[in-house]
Amino acid sequence: MSRFLAPPPIPGIPGPSEPPVIGSLIPFARDALGFLRHCQREHGDLVQLTLTNHRIVLVSDPELLETVLVSEWRNLHKDALYELTRPLLGNGLVTAEGDEWKRNRRLAAPSFTPRHIARYAQTMHACVDQWVGSVQPDTEIDLFHEMMQLTQDIVLRTLFGDVDVDVSGAGPAIDTVMTEFIVDAQGRRRLWPNAFPSRGRRRAALAIAELDVLMQAIIDARRSKGLGDDLLSQLIAARDDDGRGMDDTQLRDEAITIFAAGHETTATALTYTLLLLATHAHEDQRLAADPSRAVPVLKESMRLLPPVWAIGRETQVPIQLGEHTIPAQIQLLVAQCVLHRDPRWYAEPDAFEPDRWLDPPQLPRFAYLPFGGGPRVCIGNHFAMMEAEIALNKIVAAFRFEALGPVPPPAIPSITLRPTGAVPVRITRR
Repeated sequence: MSRFLAPPPIPGIPGPSEPPVIGSLIPFARDALGFLRHCQREHGDLVQLTLTNHRIVLVSDPELLETVLVSEWRNLHKDALYELTRPLLGNGLVTAEGDEWKRNRRLAAPSFTPRHIARYAQTMHACVDQWVGSVQPDTEIDLFHEMMQLTQDIVLRTLFGDVDVDVSGAGPAIDTVMTEFIVDAQGRRRLWPNAFPSRGRRRAALAIAELDVLMQAIIDARRSKGLGDDLLSQLIAARDDDGRGMDDTQLRDEAITIFAAGHETTATALTYTLLLLATHAHEDQRLAADPSRAVPVLKESMRLLPPVWAIGRETQVPIQLGEHTIPAQIQLLVAQCVLHRDPRWYAEPDAFEPDRWLDPPQLPRFAYLPFGGGPRVCIGNHFAMMEAEIALNKIVAAFRFEALGPVPPPAIPSITLRPTGAVPVRITRR
């Protein structure tokens, strides 16, 4: 079979009518979330489609998702989309597979337990207080940019501690790589071979080389200064059952993975949550009066607008999903953007109703997946929720927001559901 053609159709699984070669690339590129929701409504809980040379099966039934994420997880690897991030993330926890992933997960897991994460609360409070104090009220700001700056500050200070290295270039370099990743994943370059050069790909390669130099300088400085309470120190000190730790390449991959994944997902969640509160004044007032409402508000925001909008897996061997045999080399798509708005599980699925989480609905196990599920659930979920809760409460206590653009804003579904441009809001002192 040519690598330029998708695998043949899977008998018995419905899907949309598609032109040859490009398949559903055009409607997917125009509105991925709307297109996938339409596919699920029209064709059911297993839908097959093609995107250029990939055959994709959209899986939307929670019981089948348990098969994908738990029962068959060893027979599934991250999908082709994640492979595009490998030049940036290396073999970090997001991209590693097999025994290497299991070893690295065991080494990193103690640093991400709720008990260990709690020690970073003071740093998170200090970062948010500094941001709140820096904001000029009665002005217009780009909310997404501001939340990216805030969460970047939090992750850098908790990840690297007090190393004497200028880390200000890390954020712009990763932004450059992610911008070019979007073009490779959903733009015109999706049709180009991965090895084909372009100015955008050269920009990404230069940014990754810059990050490599920066990460090595940070690792060297951390070792020279001595280990502290930061996450990098914990990763340097971690040892497996044989007494082996991570080498510098592994440390680089994990540090970049934590930084890249850790600040953008939380920034996106905070941006969407504050926008929803700006357009739901009653909920905004209730949260300002009662900080305990932060978690249900965040959970509802991540239901409606999940920062991680989908996760993908590729079958390494044939697997059984219900009555269908899925061949090897098929991309399985678990789309939270579809799952989280399914009226079978959520009454008024398009409404912003944080109260639904005060008396949690009796959901199937895999009907709500803001951090994924199964053995490869996001290792940073406790960190992210603590960070988001602290930031949301402090920001809402200090400010009100008026959305100056559409809610939700235009977004592009890359690895995260990232706003495509500025997210203008007017901020006033509460």
